[in-house]
Amino acid sequence: MKRILFTILMSGLLCMTMSAQETKTKRPASEYLPKAGDFAISVSADPFTSFLGNLLNNSTNNGLDGFGGEAYMSNSVNLRNTVSISGKYMLTDNLGVRVNLGWLHNADTRNYYVIDDAALAADPLSRQKVVDSYKTRNSGGSFSAAVEYRVGKGRVQGVFGGGLLYAFSYDRSKYEYGNAITSMNQQPTVSNDMTGAIMRNDIPDGFSYMRYLSKFGDTPTNYFGLVAFAGIEWFVAPRISLGGEVNLAAVFNWTKATYYTAEGFNTVSGAPETWTELLSPKSTGFHFGTGNIGQNISVTFYF
Repeated sequence: MKRILFTILMSGLLCMTMSAQETKTKRPASEYLPKAGDFAISVSADPFTSFLGNLLNNSTNNGLDGFGGEAYMSNSVNLRNTVSISGKYMLTDNLGVRVNLGWLHNADTRNYYVIDDAALAADPLSRQKVVDSYKTRNSGGSFSAAVEYRVGKGRVQGVFGGGLLYAFSYDRSKYEYGNAITSMNQQPTVSNDMTGAIMRNDIPDGFSYMRYLSKFGDTPTNYFGLVAFAGIEWFVAPRISLGGEVNLAAVFNWTKATYYTAEGFNTVSGAPETWTELLSPKSTGFHFGTGNIGQNISVTFYF
């Protein structure tokens, strides 16, 4: 977040310096403003990624932070500092269409050495090791398409409009083990750093031991709805503006059924088994409000 704020502040200072230089020439306001046929690019701490993160963790004024879930690893990556890019095309001097795209993806793999059970059984003095792995995949993104209309003839203009929003997120974990489950080794050694992979509850009858192969840490969720916005643009130099917006959203969300896969030794059949267990069914919801989106500060360049 500090880097984003620093970038915005430096851009603002640069723009104000340029503005001071332009003021000396006393250019008319019309030379600062966009015209029909102009394209524009905006860079911002995007409201839609903040909106997605807030929906997931039921709080306000924040961004995507591991997509709101409890991370298995204590040092999980913080995905809060997200920047999105917006593109705009001016249909007329006052009417424009714009799109916004935000994306987050975190792929983390942690490997741990653990004693090789087979080598130890063959040689009690063996120091051979195998590798256990814990992998996480956290992804999320948003896309919006909107129409905007601006009012005012000076260098400070009001901007308002609305459009459609789609967003998604999911969080999945995967476990790989160096020591296999066999009839001779029904409870193989697992790294101490992966003790969370060992299931101690809800063990099916006939199993004395089981461990995760994969699971969803958070519910995979989709969002679709309407977003309205209002704000201002201050043209600090010709075709360069600083802007701020507040948003209002009405969004429907739906989730897929979640599940985990696990393995264990079946003492009845006398063989290792792998199976899938459902965790939660499909569900739906609805969100309406402004507090979970917050404000958007952006720098826009027209050309």
